[in-house]
Amino acid sequence: MYNQLSSKIVWKSETAPKTTYQYFSQLDGTGAASSSGQTPNVVGVMIDNHPDAWPPSGLDEARVVYEAPAEGGITRFFAIFDRAQKVAKVGPVRSARAYYLDWLREYGEALYLHSGGSPEALELIKRDNIFDANEFYNGRYYWRSAERSAPHNLYTSSELWQQFLTITSAAHGASAWTGWKFGPLASGTSSEPVKEITLNYFVDYKVSWKFDASVGRYERWVNGQKFITAEGQIVYADNVLIQLTEMKVIDEIGRRAIITVGAGEGRVLREGKMIRGTWKKANPADRTKFYDVNSQEIPLSAGQTWVQIVPQNMVMEVTN
Repeated sequence: MYNQLSSKIVWKSETAPKTTYQYFSQLDGTGAASSSGQTPNVVGVMIDNHPDAWPPSGLDEARVVYEAPAEGGITRFFAIFDRAQKVAKVGPVRSARAYYLDWLREYGEALYLHSGGSPEALELIKRDNIFDANEFYNGRYYWRSAERSAPHNLYTSSELWQQFLTITSAAHGASAWTGWKFGPLASGTSSEPVKEITLNYFVDYKVSWKFDASVGRYERWVNGQKFITAEGQIVYADNVLIQLTEMKVIDEIGRRAIITVGAGEGRVLREGKMIRGTWKKANPADRTKFYDVNSQEIPLSAGQTWVQIVPQNMVMEVTN
């Protein structure tokens, strides 16, 4: 089913010849042709989630997506791509927020694509010398679509970010980073079957992940409707990580501070099962990892991962 929708995702193909890999990407756990592919260079893109920006483009092709609350009763996406991917359209691109920078740092010297940002985020980008391509100063690596109204009409593509990387790569070399653990669950891991989970971010914004046993993946729904991209692609996840953490509003606009460093309650959904446990992140550049009740890191399935950052008091609806 999935391959009929998107033949680009060859790692899910049922007809492709099986390949035995020696190396595996720590970005998504899929096979890599050489040792250099174990730690790919990545690009992170801020993506709009305002209703006027629906449907988005490119989220079905991202290897990892973070979703966290923003101001105005909506969330915002941060999509991670292997920079070598070919993606025709990604967006709409929106502005930076400080807490997304802590997730960006988990991927080494990743390229950060955004259009402006909160004062705090822009100051951190400057202070920490974040490798970014702010649309305010690098407009030629983006375009405005005539099909939508600004600010919900800004897009980029892999062709454009490759052009940017070509002229900046000498100043920004690859750096090491540590990914998640991938593989089967350990025997005896405590889990429970979950067919569907709904995250009530706001009164009028509910995100659901429904397990589709025919493909062995979770399908994304929003407000009772399938979440489909502008290109007509279904958005799936092989892993859904739920990170409960402290949040607070910090200004009159409604911008938030979200605690990304420390520890808290967490959930991992994979293969129709949910594992309860905790998340931990010791420093801003460390990987946020998820552990079971026995303090063992929870391995993920190879493929695409969505990280849902939610407030500690969120009401989650679970269907077993």
